Amino acid sequence: MRLLYIETDGKLRWTKDIIRSEEIPPYAILSHTWGEEEVVFDDLKSLDGVKDINAEKEAGWNKIRFCAQQAERDGLHYFWVDTCCIDKSNSQELQEAINSMFRWYQNAKKCYVYLSDVECSAPDADSESSRRWKPAFRKSRWFTRGWTLQELLAPTSVAFYSKERELLGDKQSLKDTIHEITGIPSDALLGKQVSDFGVDERFSWADNRQTTRPEDGAYCLLGIFDIHLPLIYSEGKEKALKRLKKEIRESREHVLSVPVDNTNTRSQSQAERLGKVCSWLSAPDPSTNYHKAHKQRQAETGLWLLESAKFAEWKSAASRLWLYGIPGCGKTILSSTIIEHLLQHCHDDTSMVTAYFFFDFNDIQKLDPELMLRSLLCQLLQRSFTIPKGIDALYSSCENGRRKPSLHALLEVTRQAMQQFTDVYAVLDALDECTQRSELMDVLETVAGWQLDNLHLLMTSRKERDIESSLESYVYKEDTVCLQSDIVDKDIQRYIQERLSKDKDLVKWKKDADIRQEIEVVLMRGARGMFRWAACQLDALGECLTRKMLHKSLRTLPPTLDKTYDRILCAISEKHAEYAMRILQWLTFSARPLSVEEVAEVVAIDVERDPAFDRDEVLEDPLDALKICSSLVTITTNKAERRRGPVQQIIALAHYSVHEYLVSNRIKQGQAKQYSMQEVECHNAIAKGCLRYLTGFQPPASKEVLEGSALAKYSAKFWSNHLRKTRNEMEQVSELAMSLMAIEEPAYLIWIQLYDPDHPWREPDLKRSLDSVLTPLYYAALLGLRTITRMLLNKGAEVNAQGGEYGNALQ
Repeated sequence: MRLLYIETDGKLRWTKDIIRSEEIPPYAILSHTWGEEEVVFDDLKSLDGVKDINAEKEAGWNKIRFCAQQAERDGLHYFWVDTCCIDKSNSQELQEAINSMFRWYQNAKKCYVYLSDVECSAPDADSESSRRWKPAFRKSRWFTRGWTLQELLAPTSVAFYSKERELLGDKQSLKDTIHEITGIPSDALLGKQVSDFGVDERFSWADNRQTTRPEDGAYCLLGIFDIHLPLIYSEGKEKALKRLKKEIRESREHVLSVPVDNTNTRSQSQAERLGKVCSWLSAPDPSTNYHKAHKQRQAETGLWLLESAKFAEWKSAASRLWLYGIPGCGKTILSSTIIEHLLQHCHDDTSMVTAYFFFDFNDIQKLDPELMLRSLLCQLLQRSFTIPKGIDALYSSCENGRRKPSLHALLEVTRQAMQQFTDVYAVLDALDECTQRSELMDVLETVAGWQLDNLHLLMTSRKERDIESSLESYVYKEDTVCLQSDIVDKDIQRYIQERLSKDKDLVKWKKDADIRQEIEVVLMRGARGMFRWAACQLDALGECLTRKMLHKSLRTLPPTLDKTYDRILCAISEKHAEYAMRILQWLTFSARPLSVEEVAEVVAIDVERDPAFDRDEVLEDPLDALKICSSLVTITTNKAERRRGPVQQIIALAHYSVHEYLVSNRIKQGQAKQYSMQEVECHNAIAKGCLRYLTGFQPPASKEVLEGSALAKYSAKFWSNHLRKTRNEMEQVSELAMSLMAIEEPAYLIWIQLYDPDHPWREPDLKRSLDSVLTPLYYAALLGLRTITRMLLNKGAEVNAQGGEYGNALQ
């Protein structure tokens, strides 16, 4: 690409032929219709002769002067004119130029359309007296030419000038007139990507446009379809169009233009491509949180928000809404109500989409802002009519999915995906549960900075200062809703009434209206806007066997959530206390959600005895974990795992406030201080438990043994994670790990069969032999275990042993 510029001595000069895009300076570009007096490449070969301008080409020189002067007014030093910047005698250069033309116009800072057949003698082109240029504008030859179609659509800034160089307007201000002339939709003129329009529609924009050479009738559309073709100027227009249409059909972008939200119309190749992209993104599925919360919701709760003027305004106009409230006030349940409403709202209109994400302290995959972004992107792609070409380009640039995309790249393609819809409703729940809070707020600030006129963003959280201070820069004060007790009390009342009517442990009080009334009044008085508090008290009342027990319980209800949790913990029987401690320890600090079968085995691990794991101590009924820990834990179904295996029942802490209380200093002040969870000590205990569990295996490991050992996969994959989180990899645990990290130990091979750190995505392979396993030093270095690496070196481990994805331990 060559650019023109004016030297300080007033002479016109070319730049060198710029090959690398990053070297191209900001430039302006000229759009016009060719006449017989154009200045061509050969005319500029001897630039010193510019002063001796051929009078026959005065009109062509005037265009170049106009472009140079207008570029200078706009602060641009360089400009491009198609007549003289391409050496058309060089067939290779011509071919590259025509295939690159759309991009050159697209990348220009300014595009000046010079209309030589539109006169405007009035000094002010916008005055009423100047309206006589409009009829000429409508009839301008510029709107009938083939090449000017891409020159209209590709640049962001397109300004129209009359023969006298008077500004008539730009494509934004003249969009309605241009739409009437060309039939091109206004949103295409305002910047919507041309790839978002159908193939037939894009071809229709070129109807009745002419080109000097017949084949250019096809070649002028290459950029409109993002297609590259070799030029054959003897083939005729029909054959050129046939080649273009064949390339469009076979291109990946056209395959992906089938609506992806309709599985009946999705081609096999497109479905496979979409599957690969979503698999590459490795996005967590928030539907598990949605279904869990929605299941807990009582009928008609949350209607106060859905029927409010504020919500109606947010739904109709792109804006941001922040709902905040105290712990346990029902924010997540309310989010599920909002999501259900929006999913129904968008159901029959594929131009709209609802995407959502729940930050969840129970799931490490749902604590990362980048994984939130991947999840939202996957949801957009599932609903999108066309997969943006930026997604495909990013996937290819990441070695067809072998590398993960950067956060910056993810943000850019997410923006593109959102722009495909008329309305995007995004719901983000529990911002306060995100462990990478500052990164999350940066991402949200970036999204707000896009100023998309189709994005409706709703967020929920506690009112914490860092969140509030970040949001106040782009969420207006009138767009914040405090979930005060007087607002949610009616919802809590419905919840209490529903539980008293249907909960099997509470229906015994249903027959006595006075008792029911008493329960309702006392709980409403104490709830003060906290669903969570009311839920725990109802659980406790369900255990009352007599009216005397019930009345005593109602008289002595704990006033706060902390007091409630203290009472629940103290009520755990002594014979179950040790089991409860193990369960709560693992659930508070596990690296991923645990199945009920895994928790049933957690109960049977005592790291102070040998063997640590006693199969006779495994819970016969895994659901007994609920009885042991009462209202502190809950069970949900992990539907997201269906694509990977059977549906699992997952056990987790019931609420974020439970986690907070267990790890806080506040618990140490109460009677349940023995249940205080200290992070380092807990990771130490879990790491020991995993290691002792693994070293208990005896070869050969069979499929039957693996199926009967629920904790095997977790222990193999995550023991090193927990060890890294102990302070300086506690020597005692590292010594224990050394009993695993030795080739001669039977458990070493079993560990790698269950989980290969070099290929963490692979399924367990019990057929793997010892000769295919790498040295302990390699795995210790790969997993970042410094203490174990030092211990292995002190024992004489071979530093230069070769093998593995990285070649050796040092790499």
